[in-house]
Amino acid sequence: MGVSEQSVPTGLHKVAIYGGWAATFLLAAWIVLPRVIIGNTVLVAWVMTILLPLILIAVGLIILGVPAARGLTPTKRSVAGLWIALFNAFIVGLFLPDGTIFSAGSHDHATSLVAVLFGSGWEGAGSAIANPAAIIMSVSGIIGAVFSVLDSRQGGPIRTEDEDHFQGQGYFGILGEDEYYQR
Repeated sequence: MGVSEQSVPTGLHKVAIYGGWAATFLLAAWIVLPRVIIGNTVLVAWVMTILLPLILIAVGLIILGVPAARGLTPTKRSVAGLWIALFNAFIVGLFLPDGTIFSAGSHDHATSLVAVLFGSGWEGAGSAIANPAAIIMSVSGIIGAVFSVLDSRQGGPIRTEDEDHFQGQGYFGILGEDEYYQR
């Protein structure tokens, strides 16, 4: 069984936790702000402009808030999932397009922040980069949220025989050795 004791976060772990609170809300605003300044003409762009920051805020609140509400600190692996999501949120804010990649004909009609800053030649990068970044942001955030909820439950994380069996053998374990899995 896992060890349920937690140590006080220090170093980068502590910076990542406290910085994660601020970065979650700042990067949610970062996704919305360029779309508000540039403007949206397509309904789907408005839906994504509203939905993606809400997903980011929900993930950040679950990853950082659930352990705090339980009187614990978020684990390193859940905070890492949050920061992967935050990095991808920054990319989404740069490249989130309005409509299709063919909608702009000049600098005045460029559809993403990068296209406005660097010219309409960059508008094709909007969809090509923002779509996978939004997916990676959502998936890594959800993975971090699941780890956060499971690692902060009463008694700590529980490692079963099945986990050891499914992890396999060799130098590169799938689950890794978290600070709570020490025997």
